[in-house]
Amino acid sequence: MSPRYQGGTLNRTVRSVTIAPHLRCNQACLFCTERRASEPLGPIQPDAVRRRIDAAMQADAEELIFSGGEPTLRRDLPALVAHARARGARRILLDTNGTRLDLPGVAALLAAGLTLARVHLPGWGPEIDAITRDEGGFEAALAGIDALLQAGCPVEISTTLTRSTAPLLPGLPAGLRGRFGSAIEGLRVSVPRRSPAPDELLSLDEIAPLLVALEREARNAGLLLSFQAGAAPPPCIFPPGERPPHLYALSPGGAHEPGHRRVPACASCLVADRCPGVPAETLERFGPPRLWPIREDRVRRRLSLVGSVQEQIQRELVSPTLQRQEHGGIEETIRVHFHCNQRCHFCFVSTHLPAPREEQVERAIAEAAARGAKIVLSGGEPTLNPRLASYIRLAQRLSGKPVQLQTNAVRLADEGLCRELVEAGLSQAFVSLHGSDGATSDAITGAPGTFERTLLGVDELLRHHVEVQLNFVLCSANLDHLTPTLRLVASRWPGASFCISFVAPSSDLVPADEQTIPRFERVRAALDDALREAERLQVPIAGLDSMCGLPLCQLPPRVLDSIAPNEIPAGFDGGEFVKPEACGRCSLQHRCFGLRRRYAELHGVDELRPFPPADPPR
Repeated sequence: MSPRYQGGTLNRTVRSVTIAPHLRCNQACLFCTERRASEPLGPIQPDAVRRRIDAAMQADAEELIFSGGEPTLRRDLPALVAHARARGARRILLDTNGTRLDLPGVAALLAAGLTLARVHLPGWGPEIDAITRDEGGFEAALAGIDALLQAGCPVEISTTLTRSTAPLLPGLPAGLRGRFGSAIEGLRVSVPRRSPAPDELLSLDEIAPLLVALEREARNAGLLLSFQAGAAPPPCIFPPGERPPHLYALSPGGAHEPGHRRVPACASCLVADRCPGVPAETLERFGPPRLWPIREDRVRRRLSLVGSVQEQIQRELVSPTLQRQEHGGIEETIRVHFHCNQRCHFCFVSTHLPAPREEQVERAIAEAAARGAKIVLSGGEPTLNPRLASYIRLAQRLSGKPVQLQTNAVRLADEGLCRELVEAGLSQAFVSLHGSDGATSDAITGAPGTFERTLLGVDELLRHHVEVQLNFVLCSANLDHLTPTLRLVASRWPGASFCISFVAPSSDLVPADEQTIPRFERVRAALDDALREAERLQVPIAGLDSMCGLPLCQLPPRVLDSIAPNEIPAGFDGGEFVKPEACGRCSLQHRCFGLRRRYAELHGVDELRPFPPADPPR
């Protein structure tokens, strides 16, 4: 009996369970291993399917996927969807070829609780009818997608990379974009390891360049490409310069997946604790492939996501920030882009992710404005997004508040781009500057030549009357450059303010080592010198009491006298900070974020000096 009849196929990473109401299908794809011409009646009876749904929900599934075969062949599919919703399924997906969908049928599924449809297209054009062995199937699938979108159902496209689909896949992203615009949520690809037609299978050496080409075409079409759960080849099949890390969502513990085998290259690979190795069936059929084990820690960090790529984008899309000065309140940072033209080694953003969809960004802006938040547009590097001006315009119109841009200003040295953003409503810029000279800055940002471009970009912003604050991230490599950078700001841009941040080990993307994260005792001397220089030069200083600052007990008392930090709402940090025993004795414990967990793991907590209850700073 198929495992799909035995309670469903579990994807533990996202707590997703696939349920097959039956295995019949109106298509006969050359590579399909699930379709059955006939099947036993017992497992497909409505009561039996409902019992499998109940078992999945008792196992704490968050997501149910109705698959097959072709599930829309069942007339009781809306009733099964409604049963899953009644049992508490948060997300209900439909895996379908789309050929039988029409507007009334889609409306019934949505009313029952369907949240997303995933339509399978093994390429673009009527030529796929020979692969699905369903004459007219391509046009019928497009009509089904039209019905889904017209009814308001989100749509993803799934596809399969085999020998027969390989020539038709490069045209799929552009075809989808041309027919449906930006309405498609994403494109998922699977690489089968078995097939009723063995000639359909490809070796890993053949797969790598085909996936690189498909990823490039998807990116050009503005589509998010990702792997179907459990259908990804190992990341070491890609040469280092061509590896697309955002296709992967590896997590510790993922090394134990049946049907895989370790090869000698696995012994030196940094993701061996989260990658199961090479599919055994592929090894047996084609022999050992050429592999490039992951040996760079930066790549390991970028291959490791908590959930799917789309979930990671959603997780990082919006970040609330507590405004500690002026009138208080909340500002929300919205990441309109993840890629960056610099490679700062301490960056905590998943810069390998593709840009969020236009609708996601616009929705985030509208929701932030409705909450009364000040809107900050960020990245990666947001100026790489061609729609940035329209996002600024929307944020300014909906919020009625100044819109801030977080940027390295490299591209803003272009007077035309700077003018376009200002005319759209840009009035504030928060510009990264991590060194006082090109050698230091370019080494930290990993982008030679960009230091001078940043200086010119700031010049251009100020020439257009944008309020500029320079942000200096203190790390082990630039402690000696804090005061010289402050002097540079004061001499070149009188009136600009200066934000001092501390390298934030807020995620696994930031290396947790002393070469990146200095102890506070090393920071205090550099900080004290810079603050005295700021007073002499009359440069306003910000950021020291923010989430990206330092624990309040590490700041000079005169700083606390001037900033008077507000109380922090309970749970605002999302559990990213810890408050050791010393914090419980501090008179400012409710006004201080505490200590980042990964700092405490690296350096301990012995530097904390709680303020006595009777003698807090004024």
